[in-house]
Amino acid sequence: MRKVYAVVVSILLLAGTPLGQLQTDWIKASNNPDIQYRVQALDQMKACYLEFRDQKQGAGYTTFDAAMDYNSTDLNSDGKPVMKTDTEHIVTAPTHTGSSRIPNCLAVVDARVSFVQRH
Repeated sequence: MRKVYAVVVSILLLAGTPLGQLQTDWIKASNNPDIQYRVQALDQMKACYLEFRDQKQGAGYTTFDAAMDYNSTDLNSDGKPVMKTDTEHIVTAPTHTGSSRIPNCLAVVDARVSFVQRH
């Protein structure tokens, strides 16, 4: 019975963790060290999932625009990924991170933020 239970738990844990899913450490936005992000590149979905946090997060929300440079799944004439930029409006709170999903993404190269407002 214990073996069956262990197998079921292992299957459920693996089901929630797609193969090829690696999460980076927190990285400072290139133009604002108070805003940090981390990336999960989801190989099978060909997408990048980003989480953002504000190191100076107060009791309210923080809002900002984030521009993410990324290598897309589109290839140039040399067969190399084309770099693109995606811009999103992000909201963080004391109890949760802000998030963004970039489709057709292989890797995030850089993130910059603008219009940071703490409420």
